[in-house]
Amino acid sequence: MIERVVIKGSYLWEGYSSEIIPNGALVMEGEKIQIVAPFAEIPHSAYDTVLDFTGCTIMPGMIDSHTHHSMDPSLENYLERMKDTIPELTIRATIMMKKDLLSGVTTCRTLGDKDYLDIACREAVKNNLIPGPRSIVAGKGMRAATGHGFVGYPFKGKEEIIEAIKKNLGAGADFTKIYITGTLRRNGDLPSFLSYEEIAAAIQTSHEAGVKVASHCVGGIGLDWALELGLDTLEHAYHISDHQIENLGKSKTQPVLTPSPILNDKIVNHYPKHLIQGHYDEREEISSRIRSLIEAKIPFALGTDGMHGELFKEAEYSVELGASNLQALQALTINGAAVCNMENKTGSLIPGKDADIIAVEGNPVENIQSLRKVKLVIKEGRVMSDTSSSHKQERGLMFS
Repeated sequence: MIERVVIKGSYLWEGYSSEIIPNGALVMEGEKIQIVAPFAEIPHSAYDTVLDFTGCTIMPGMIDSHTHHSMDPSLENYLERMKDTIPELTIRATIMMKKDLLSGVTTCRTLGDKDYLDIACREAVKNNLIPGPRSIVAGKGMRAATGHGFVGYPFKGKEEIIEAIKKNLGAGADFTKIYITGTLRRNGDLPSFLSYEEIAAAIQTSHEAGVKVASHCVGGIGLDWALELGLDTLEHAYHISDHQIENLGKSKTQPVLTPSPILNDKIVNHYPKHLIQGHYDEREEISSRIRSLIEAKIPFALGTDGMHGELFKEAEYSVELGASNLQALQALTINGAAVCNMENKTGSLIPGKDADIIAVEGNPVENIQSLRKVKLVIKEGRVMSDTSSSHKQERGLMFS
């Protein structure tokens, strides 16, 4: 018999509305959520066990919509360390994935790793070989032969890109990742390293196979082409213009914002030395551009770009740049689920969805820094982490 567990807190936020349920609770049975309501309205006959997180908010598990499993920005010159051997990258990835999970990330979207490492990680988690979030993965990212992309592989011409996409999908990739632009301006310019024809071929080939296309793209003519051609997710958008924001709002393209690689000194100071000053020089301009995109009320998702275990920082940065707490929370949950094509499975606490649940101390709708204090992580109905040893002893549960 599957145990029915009720999880209650001082508050419950279901993932959609600005309303928070005081003394809210949910019932999970196996992998699924069955009931969401004030605790007083749930009959005793509906559950067998109570997990009491008084003082906490029960909310959906968070989604890191842009990361790389084997990336570790705490390392000196960490982008160049993506050239380490596959065994080294694999060990690093397993450590990073556990770190993500314990921070409340139950789903992550990986924008490329070396040699299909991300696909192997996805399957290892799925088969309970290692702890980590569920993943949707891009496989090998595609960049121009002379273009930007520390994690990407170089390809030249649309035929090579088409063949690479087919190989990626054959290996088990869930979507396509391309690199259209760099990150910083080059003498004031933002060139597109991929041609119009190459971008068109990547999008058409992927869409014909039924998968989305994501692109590292910060602005310039490449962003104009991407919106025209139907890019699915726009990653970073650091130098997006007002006109491009207007066109983005009219399109079906979903923006994924990653503030930390620009605003977090811990990351910037570990870039290759020739890139550090440029990131500081463009910080103010990029902050202004992100603020303008947020002010346009275009729904966005958030990603760490490899700053594992610190997705909460992206929410805090987005609030500093003009987002409401609710917008930031939705970016980490239901908007992330939409980017991952998983909104019918996760991203909100709705009966019938997977039991991806976290408890955070306090109320994040009022104080976004509550996301720093994760007290419980449940992924697909399995308790992955409870930071209080007293909870474990009192409840006698088996923790994964």
